[in-house]
Amino acid sequence: MSFKQIKNKKISEIVRDQIEEQIRSGELKPGEKLHSVVHLADEFQVSRSAVREALSALRAVGAVTIRQGEGTFVNDYDFSSMSDPLKSERVISRQEMLDLFEVRKLMEAGAAELAAEKRNDEHLRVMQEALDDMAAASGEDVGEASDVAFHLAVAAAAGNKTLYSMMEQLADTLRRTMYEARRVWLFSEKKTLTRLYEEHVAIFEAIQAGSADAARQAMLTHLSNVEKAIIDGISQS
Repeated sequence: MSFKQIKNKKISEIVRDQIEEQIRSGELKPGEKLHSVVHLADEFQVSRSAVREALSALRAVGAVTIRQGEGTFVNDYDFSSMSDPLKSERVISRQEMLDLFEVRKLMEAGAAELAAEKRNDEHLRVMQEALDDMAAASGEDVGEASDVAFHLAVAAAAGNKTLYSMMEQLADTLRRTMYEARRVWLFSEKKTLTRLYEEHVAIFEAIQAGSADAARQAMLTHLSNVEKAIIDGISQS
């Protein structure tokens, strides 16, 4: 008798699988709104970051729709065509990575600037929640879901629906294609994780203070540092 090798799954993958099963079985129906991230985290007894990553993976394949400020809604989706975006997505080249960060700098520096001018208390609350989750990331949870949540919150605070929609699409691409690179190169050392967190705090504090110039510069500094870390990692691999 032979057995298949048992592979460990990330917590977020287990959460994703359970939500997927609820959709497959009809327990969750198309158009139905899922519970909040906080509620799901309590229900599954996992971190909010793990829930966000699970929902992001389901959104990436079209199984759910996440509407900023409204919640997550189930789509009418054929799961037979579903694949794991973290595994199926090809590794992008060095030039594609450079192009990607060029776009991010153009979009996100402007988003941070607008966010400093337009943010409200709810926007700041969502950003702070993402920061708290990022600070709590450890072990196999490298915090990429919280990172994405923070950048989407900045885009939402900019008050431009077109910009937010573009950022939302970009965030899925980043999560799918850069997870392994960030896990290996950005979070391999505690000091790197701390620096990354502090860069996000600097962006938040500038937006909170309503300083558009400082918010723009803090975002550019952060993206340039992340770009350098990833490109250096690609060059060494």
